[in-house]
Parts: sequence; structure tokens; C-alpha cells
Amino acid sequence: MAAVEHSVEHSLVWRDGKARADLSSAGMQAAARDTQARVWLDIEGDPAPHLHMLATTFGFSRITLDAITEEAERARFIEGHGYFYIINHALTFDSETQEAQTPKIDIIFGHTFLVTIHRARLPWLDTLRASLGRGELEENVLSRGIPYLLHAVLDSLVDSYFPVLDEIDDVIDELEDETVRTVSSAVQVRIFRMKRALALMRRVISPQVEVANACITRTGEYIPHEAEPYFAEIHDHLVRAFEVIDSYRDLMSGLLDVYLTTVSNRQNEVMKQLTIIASIFLPITFVTGVFGMNFGHSPQVEHDAGANFWLALLGMAIITVVQIWYFRRRGWI
Repeated sequence: MAAVEHSVEHSLVWRDGKARADLSSAGMQAAARDTQARVWLDIEGDPAPHLHMLATTFGFSRITLDAITEEAERARFIEGHGYFYIINHALTFDSETQEAQTPKIDIIFGHTFLVTIHRARLPWLDTLRASLGRGELEENVLSRGIPYLLHAVLDSLVDSYFPVLDEIDDVIDELEDETVRTVSSAVQVRIFRMKRALALMRRVISPQVEVANACITRTGEYIPHEAEPYFAEIHDHLVRAFEVIDSYRDLMSGLLDVYLTTVSNRQNEVMKQLTIIASIFLPITFVTGVFGMNFGHSPQVEHDAGANFWLALLGMAIITVVQIWYFRRRGWI
């Protein structure tokens, strides 16, 4: 998934029982200072031009701002001064190239605001923001508070994993059929690419399980007790995704063993066929070697009226037929 060339801000503010989208910079600062408002700011693309605004509007520390600019960060949960900072990753998979990508998403939340920052476009996040802006949910999540908005974002993130896993499952099924049917270097390359993609996904999702648990155990009053079951469900879904990826890794390891066994069996079959051919020609070669020896006086030549040549050919034919019959009886050919 390619990064967005130009950064774009999307804001959604709940105030006075109404949701307002895409406020100006001044309107955003005013909403951030209003303790009765609920603010969701989504930054898509390069976050560098927005760092000063984030520091002045929401009070993010220099350490947080530096972490936001890092493109490769392990998923983790960080407690700041008056806010919490979560680093998570989305998942994408290209079934044609069998390459996986894990675009980073930064989530910073406090009592009255939630900020999401991501360089790559995330369709599932766009869908969630659009549904909140149109009020399509039974009850607008922003009206219930930031913890429920945080849950909606994390839940949508985790839900986006499973279509990717389903797509991987289809590719693995195809690879299983191809491995048994075809022996080629292309199949081996596909297997190793899939193993690399699954290893990347496992490495990304593993720490996110701890992050989901930290949302319950380390946020204190930021996440009320009645909202904790929602985050526990996210934790369970992450564990499920992690287990699915582990099962896929086991399948790919077994598939690689099957492929290597198939290659070995094919080689053994070829060697058996070559051995049978060599065995058929061995006695024939012996006969032709004996009758073809270059001596000064050869009885089979000096006293031959022409019959020995045909008798030798007949003998070689009989030997060949007997060998083929014997090999077929033993099931070797």
C-alpha cells in the first residue's frame, strides 16, 4: 500500500448534540479547548507539516512527535502527560505477488480528543469516519465519549485483518494443489514468499495483543469500567488472528515439506527409469562387445556363413524381451 503523497486532515467534532466535519484550524483549536466537545482528527499522509499544530493544540511531547515521524515502529502502548499513545499496524496482502504490507497507524487519545495518523490510505478508517459523519450508527459513538470512539477505531482495525486472512487462506489452498501437481522453482518461490509474509504479519500482530490488554489495565479512569468488555473483545479477536496466522505458518511449513518430498519422489522416479534403461542395454552391450572384438582370427567371423549375425540379433532381442517382462512383473515399469 503506497503512502499518500500529500497529507490531508479530516476532522470530526461532536458538540451541542451535532457532528461537524472538517473544521478549520481555528475551529479545531477552539474545539480542542472545549471540555464539552469530542474531537477526532485524522491525518493521512506525511505528518511532518502537522507536528507544530499537534504540539500546540493537543500538547503532545517531543518524544511523541518523534515517534509519530518514525515509519517503522513496533506496536506499543505509551503513557504521556494527559494522553495515551498507541502504535498499531494495519494489514494488506497482494495475492498476485504474495507480498504483505503493514502500514503504521498512530492513535493518541485523551479525555476529549482522539488523533489518528497514518501515511497510507486506510479504506476501513475512511468508512468508519464517513459513517460517523453521516450519523449512520444507531447511536453516534462520539456522543458516548472518546473511549467508545477508540473502541470503534480499534475494532475496525482488527476486523480489517480477517478479510486479509481469508484471502491468504485461498492462496494457501491454491498452493496446496499446485505443490502436489507441479514441481518447479516457481512453486518454491511462492511458498517462501508466503512464509515471509506470514512471518511479517505474526511479528506485527503479536505485540498488538499486549497493546489491547494495556488499554484495559493501564488507562485507569480514561476508559470506564463499562467499556472494558468492548476492549476485551478486541483482545480476543487479536488472539484469534494471531492463532490463525500461526496455523497458516504451520501449514506452509508442512507444505514446504510436501514440496521437497514431491521433488525427491520425482527424482527417484527419473533415476529408476534411467536405471531400467541402463539395465536393458547392459547385456546387449556385452554381446556386441564380445562379437565386435578386433582379433586377427575370430571364429564367429572366419567360419560364419552369415547366420551368426542374425542369431546374435535374435539373442539380444530375446534378452531385451525377457528383461522387460521381468521388470513389468516386479512392478518396476
